[in-house]
Amino acid sequence: MTTPVKPLMAAAPASEHAAHFQDGVYRPSLSSPAEAPGPALRVTRSGVMERAARPATRANSGVRFVEASERPSLLDQVHAVIALEGQPVLRNLLITQCYYEISAELVELLGGRNAHWCTFATWASKTAGRFIRNEEVPAVLRQLILSDEDEREAISQRAGLNRGRGQGEPERERAPRISGIDLLTPWWGHGLDLMEIPERILRELSSDIAIGNLKVFEELGPMFVRMIQIYRECPQPGDAQLAALLDGLQPGPSPEGGQGLLRSAAAHYHAAMLTEDKDRKAELILLANARVGLHEQVRLQPYIARALNAPVRCMLDSIGLRGRRLPEALEAIVLDQVEKVQALWRLLATKEMMTMRLPDEILDLGHDLPAPPGLPLHCAELATIEDRELRELLSEYDAHDQTTAGCGAEDWASLRERMSYILELFRSRQSCARLLERPFSSEQHADIVAWRVPMPIYGDL
Repeated sequence: MTTPVKPLMAAAPASEHAAHFQDGVYRPSLSSPAEAPGPALRVTRSGVMERAARPATRANSGVRFVEASERPSLLDQVHAVIALEGQPVLRNLLITQCYYEISAELVELLGGRNAHWCTFATWASKTAGRFIRNEEVPAVLRQLILSDEDEREAISQRAGLNRGRGQGEPERERAPRISGIDLLTPWWGHGLDLMEIPERILRELSSDIAIGNLKVFEELGPMFVRMIQIYRECPQPGDAQLAALLDGLQPGPSPEGGQGLLRSAAAHYHAAMLTEDKDRKAELILLANARVGLHEQVRLQPYIARALNAPVRCMLDSIGLRGRRLPEALEAIVLDQVEKVQALWRLLATKEMMTMRLPDEILDLGHDLPAPPGLPLHCAELATIEDRELRELLSEYDAHDQTTAGCGAEDWASLRERMSYILELFRSRQSCARLLERPFSSEQHADIVAWRVPMPIYGDL
């Protein structure tokens, strides 16, 4: 899937531009204890995050967890996370941590200089977690319906709701407030339930993003772990390793359920491992990243579209349910708000949803992509593109030249616009060493690998 201006972390020095990824300080394996008692996360009707003192169990995982001394394989860990039910917040944190561990392993296998799809997926999953947890969005949603002061007064007059300020009553502040829902209080008893609309939007938004996060991980997580298993013990991989990796990946186009793009990506990653030419390796990895990215975005399309349409859908459902009795004086007023909610939601999506948070920058996906902090837009290996297949793919989505002008997406529900931005992102950040940093602090990591949601005292997730 922007944000108000916030202080960013220090930019990576230019000397790190061509350096190998290094993570000698921290890269523990994701553990999965049999019991992980600790505070679980829940969202109240007001959108406030609370933690209840109850065990964070893994319902119906179908995985037998062994003693800590017999640490499960990464593949077992991935399957256990996929099987976790009823705890979308915890599952997202575990998915993010798994992507990080897969990324660190594969970067080494690919030669240590280039980020791959799982590297970017780590930060995309972490960004998605903010919406799965309903952070910041609730207060904004409550200002979407009838939030303008002038409109409030006009609606009061049209609906006969003029209420003079009583003697001694302090004048109301003109600061942002709970959107004009109070104007409709007399009609809640008629079954309109407008107060429930923001709650429904939040639930559907969180659910759609959580499901999309899981659907992509359950298809791609095991594939990348199998790649690690196949190639880790083979210093000189050959046709047998590639055939083993392709086994189980179904031919055919992604929109029809096929995995042809993933098969192509696997072949490109394989070729990248075999070449010592830095330019050739970088282009092969970018081509593989692009193929996986396109497959991923095809899979995510229905969930992204649903999330962006959630407010209008919830509004129409709420006022259109059988048995609701909307007073005639308010019928036109409320229906008028559908268009307003849609427009304001697009603003909200641009402000909050269409962002990606990397270690040293917050990217606004609705604007053109800047150069990485302290680095040129493209690394030396990708400044020019020699591979014909890669050049054609980049050209198809207008990501082939030396600038990122025009790559900002106006409508994030458009697959073409998303891919234009994503390909520019992959190309411009492929050699940014900071992308392999751990996504969580040491304290947060300790809770996550114990299958607990970290406490707020450990900072933002």
